[in-house]
This record gives sequence, structure tokens and C-alpha cells, in this order.
Amino acid sequence: MLHSKGQKNCPHGSNAEAQSAPKIPQMLSPGQVQLLDYADALDGPHLVKSLKLLHDIAVYHSTEPIDEEEKDALYHIKVLWECIEVIVGEG
Repeated sequence: MLHSKGQKNCPHGSNAEAQSAPKIPQMLSPGQVQLLDYADALDGPHLVKSLKLLHDIAVYHSTEPIDEEEKDALYHIKVLWECIEVIVGEG
């Protein structure tokens, strides 16, 4: 069914329900949102290269010690690029 602006109403829920859903940017840190904004324009292979570069800079080119939380984050970056490689057929 079309409403006054020519758009279809969602048969699975009301507009009020959609507006009450949590917004992704509110669940992420500003840095995470910024990283997603930068990565949004990249295709799969370029995103993989970018994530590898980010990982390597943090691990091999930083003089700062890496704590457990940062090690976990770097591991998650590695898992992410491996998943993307599988999806785009590079892995």
C-alpha cells in the first residue's frame, strides 16, 4: 500500500517501531564510525589491504606497548580481513 509520499508501508512493523530501533552509530565509538566511513568506499580487495596495513602499522611500526585489549582488537581485524578474503575469493 502506498502512502501520501508514494512509498510503501512496511508490512512487518510500524514506522514507530522502526524509529525506536537502536541506531548503529550510537552503539559504536566515534573512531569505529570514522573507520567504517573511510572503509565504506573501498571494494573487498582494497578493504583487505587497508585492514592489513592498519594491523601491520600497529604491530610492527609502533613503539607503544600493546595491551591485551589492543591485541584482541588486532586479532579481530585479522579475522575480519580473512573473512572478507573468503567472500571476495582471495583466500
